[in-house]
Amino acid sequence: MHTLTLADLDRMGRSSGFRYRLPALSAASDALCVLEGRVEQRRLRPGVTLALSDVIAHQPFEATSESPPVFSAILMLEGRAGARLGGQAELGLCRGAGATVLAGAAPMTALHPAGQRMRSLNVSLDAPADLDDPLITTLLHGARRFGRTQLRGWQAPGHLASAADQLLSGTWHGAMHALLCEGVGLQLLATALGAPAPEASPDLRVSARDRRMLRRVIDCLQASPAADHRLEDLARLACMSPSSLRLKFQQEHQCSVFAWLREHRLQLACEQLRQGCSVQQAAHFVGYRHATNFATAFRVRYGVAPSQLR
Repeated sequence: MHTLTLADLDRMGRSSGFRYRLPALSAASDALCVLEGRVEQRRLRPGVTLALSDVIAHQPFEATSESPPVFSAILMLEGRAGARLGGQAELGLCRGAGATVLAGAAPMTALHPAGQRMRSLNVSLDAPADLDDPLITTLLHGARRFGRTQLRGWQAPGHLASAADQLLSGTWHGAMHALLCEGVGLQLLATALGAPAPEASPDLRVSARDRRMLRRVIDCLQASPAADHRLEDLARLACMSPSSLRLKFQQEHQCSVFAWLREHRLQLACEQLRQGCSVQQAAHFVGYRHATNFATAFRVRYGVAPSQLR
């Protein structure tokens, strides 16, 4: 497993104009370990780049590009992250969520919490003049017709998630890996370029007031992660009906209320284990009554037993 420091990330991001920072630390050493795992960038064809990432984040970090690619397609297979483009609201990404970023000149920032495993793919396109594929160029021109910055989420279809998971499994090497990268990368690109713009009904539109109310729910879940939360109680806190809370939370965070809570609980458990707590202590701290259930959820989420993380 490779260790990536802040200096390593800056070196990797220099070619694409990204800079990195650790918001939790006012002054961080360039030698501080931020990530462990595998990051790979591969040029699929002129103007088309695929980035693969399978890492464990030890520090929360942000990556900002003042001149991002003209178009990016992001697929989150595991973990949680956020994306912000210009003055738009932050888009939350969790397992199985995709994002389309049509950036133009707006700065783009990606936000990554610590204490989690993150597995993702990112296909980016350079300016149309640099593309050597008339079909992709035509689709990109179609996506840019609206003439404004766009950051929107979508749910990955099962066949794409399965193919991406196979690519990140590390089973294939050499020419077979290269061929699979191109196939899955183009599949992700086609899905993102073809994903229809969300024409949400009024009930699904999330207003500024809705976001404040959803923030109440997040604050409640963060303050009492081990509590036995009920959708009805959280809906009353948000001044919404349970169905509205379910729909608007999904629209805003690209996952359900309780998927968000499960992710948060497992991240907290990671922190407890790293601080030396036993598996049973970590399980009870985040609301699991039985350590065996916690161990199963942890292994599914991170790919290792909680005892190994200790």
